[in-house]
Amino acid sequence: MITIKKLLLATLLLFFLPKAYCQNDSIQISGRLKGLGNKSVWISFADDAGVSRSYRANAINDIFSLKVPRLQRPAIARFDVSILRGVNATSKDKTVSNPSPVLDLFVFDKGIKITGDALLVQFAKVSGDEENNVFDSYKQLVKKDEMRNYEIMQLLFNGEKNTNAAQSKSLSAEATAINRKLVNVKRDFVKNHPDAFASVFLLTRMQNLYTAGDFISTWNSLSSKYKNHPIAERIKAYIKKISATPEGSDAIGFQKTDNHGKTINLADFKGKTVLLDFWGSWCGPCRASNPHLKVLYAKYQSKGFEIIAIAQEQKKLLSEARTAWLKAIEEDGLTYINVLNNDGIEKQNLVRDYNIMAFPTKILISSEGKILMRITSSATDDIDHALEKIYGF
Repeated sequence: MITIKKLLLATLLLFFLPKAYCQNDSIQISGRLKGLGNKSVWISFADDAGVSRSYRANAINDIFSLKVPRLQRPAIARFDVSILRGVNATSKDKTVSNPSPVLDLFVFDKGIKITGDALLVQFAKVSGDEENNVFDSYKQLVKKDEMRNYEIMQLLFNGEKNTNAAQSKSLSAEATAINRKLVNVKRDFVKNHPDAFASVFLLTRMQNLYTAGDFISTWNSLSSKYKNHPIAERIKAYIKKISATPEGSDAIGFQKTDNHGKTINLADFKGKTVLLDFWGSWCGPCRASNPHLKVLYAKYQSKGFEIIAIAQEQKKLLSEARTAWLKAIEEDGLTYINVLNNDGIEKQNLVRDYNIMAFPTKILISSEGKILMRITSSATDDIDHALEKIYGF
């Protein structure tokens, strides 16, 4: 028989017990992946306390289900299957594995469903809560092109086995064109979804798809909803670094010796539009961008355009750095101005002064000596458009 005293105690316990004991503190992640069979799936993410968590479950006839903690804020999660999905490329003396990408999704406060093909799990559909639904809408926009890029990567990775030099060049050109096309798709999605966690997540991977000024403007245009989320710290740190050379500020002056022994002083180029190209002989993307820089130089040099390529070589000895640098200049046929940051670095380190975080980084300077734009990588054609605007063609 329940006494009044016991009933009162039970009521008080219900009232004062932590919330976790009064409601379901987990969510279910389930789905069907064609070809998964009875293999396992796993998911990993950082919980509300920042502690890394990992969960695994065995599937039954392609169907899986696992429980993870319900979170107070969305977390970026990585999901994959225990099926070998990569491509192995064998050279003369070794075999190199190229694993396939995992599936990105968010773990938050509601259950989610994953459906697709186990061998292409990175393209699986994720649905169930608002943040994943919005993110999936982005994935659908880019899916066709990203699947083609993945197919190209697989073909190129096999190398000589399946493609000859001409085919490889054609595939690489196709991938470049696809990536250029995707730039605007990604930018537009972030612009049109200022409240979405997906926009903040994508921005952490899109630094190379904006000029420095446009990246800062895009970040400022987002709502405050997730600006204090831990992943936003990456964006804030990046913005702090690129703000060392804000658009409209005076370019940092320097004096260096070029590959012909001539003294190069940035101040002497007032009246000309100057592109600083931070690169290195060791940097594949840098070398890949050189042919296009040569095209721009040929097009605009007679109109007052100059390129000053500032190389940073990964050699301990200056003599070795000079050898690698001069060899790359000759191999790539670079006729514009070339200086070596390693030479005289104890007096002035341009990589440090301009806060260069990745190569290639390109900084466009106006004829008045003001910074017009800064961009890392060569993923966009912003510099081309800027020069077309300056010179009228």
